[in-house]
Amino acid sequence: MSITKNSVLAVLTALLILLSMLAVAAGDSSSSLVINEFMADNDAAVGGPYMTFPDWIELYNSGSASVDLSGMYLTEDLSSISWQFPNGTVVAPGSFLLVWGNRGSGAGMLHTNFSPNANGGALTLLSTDGASIIDQISFGKQLRDVSYGRLPDGSSTWSYILNPTAGEANMENPRTGVSSDWPVWVFIALSLAVCVLIVLSGRVRGRRKNDG
Repeated sequence: MSITKNSVLAVLTALLILLSMLAVAAGDSSSSLVINEFMADNDAAVGGPYMTFPDWIELYNSGSASVDLSGMYLTEDLSSISWQFPNGTVVAPGSFLLVWGNRGSGAGMLHTNFSPNANGGALTLLSTDGASIIDQISFGKQLRDVSYGRLPDGSSTWSYILNPTAGEANMENPRTGVSSDWPVWVFIALSLAVCVLIVLSGRVRGRRKNDG
């Protein structure tokens, strides 16, 4: 059976398509990984190793496959990228990974050589090449013992979280039971009170004038 030129081209084309599909699949796994929550001013909210309260960063894998972070970078400063995830760091699908700040050293625990800036800044998760951005979040001034995270997990909506959930699913802030329209009602009540005072003061002036 002779091998024609067209059959060779067909085989090569099929191999190229297969390799492309594998490359896309590999890329998709890391794209499911996001910076999900962090705390930049942990005074007494979330206890770390050795009775300390280091700042922390939480990652979340929203995909259906495990993601290997070995050799990836996490940084607060793109001009000085120095901290890498150690080999064997894997996040299972639907799971969270907690990374402590530079005061969070402890046996078997991940800890960076930096902490998020409580006055505002950025956090960036980079691929193993140190240049390709997997996820990035810019943020403003942070509140003491209040975390900042996605609600719900993996979404594009960020919010301050009064009850931090390091390493667990993020929770909506508890409802206060006060209507969100309360400023409007306060304004109406104050306006009515002012009107009543004006009417009463007018009547008082009228009576004084009549008495005089």
